[in-house]
Amino acid sequence: MVSVKNCLLPEGLLYDVDNDVWAKEFLDGSIKMGITDVGQTAVGKIRYVSFPKSNQDRKVQPNKSLALLESAKWVGPIRSPEAGIVLARNEELLEHPLLVNLEPYGKGWVIHFMPDKPLNWLREEAAIEAYKKRLSRTFRSVAGVNDDFWCIHCNDWDEV
Repeated sequence: MVSVKNCLLPEGLLYDVDNDVWAKEFLDGSIKMGITDVGQTAVGKIRYVSFPKSNQDRKVQPNKSLALLESAKWVGPIRSPEAGIVLARNEELLEHPLLVNLEPYGKGWVIHFMPDKPLNWLREEAAIEAYKKRLSRTFRSVAGVNDDFWCIHCNDWDEV
C-alpha cells in the first residue's frame, strides 16, 4: 500500500486518476470498481448510493452511469469505462453508503463489470506518480483560500 499525502493507493489496481476511480482486474476479464481514497476525501461523507434499474445484466455503452453517489456537497456518477455488462452492484451500499468512505477498496466497492476490452488506465508507479503530481497542487477550499489536499480517513464517523 502506497500513501501519498495520507491518501492510500493499494498496489495491483488500475486507476482513473482524473475521475478518482479504481478497478481490480480478475482472471475472467471482469473488474470491480469503486472510488479512491482521494475521491472519498474530496466528496465527503457519502449519504446515498443509487443504481439505475435498467443496467443490471445488460449491455451498457461507454461513459454511461453505473451508479450515483451523493454527499452533502456533491453528486456524481461512477461511469462505465468501456462498453460492457454490469455483473453485480454492491447492494449493501443502499443501506450503508458510508462504506464507500470507510472501506473504499474493500466493502465500499461499487460495481462488478465485464468490459468488452481491457481498460487502458494507469497502473502501479504511473498511477502513483500521477497522483503525486495532482496532489502537489493547491486547491481552492470551501473557505475560499488555497490549501493543501490531504486524505482524511473517517473511521470515527457514524457507525455503519
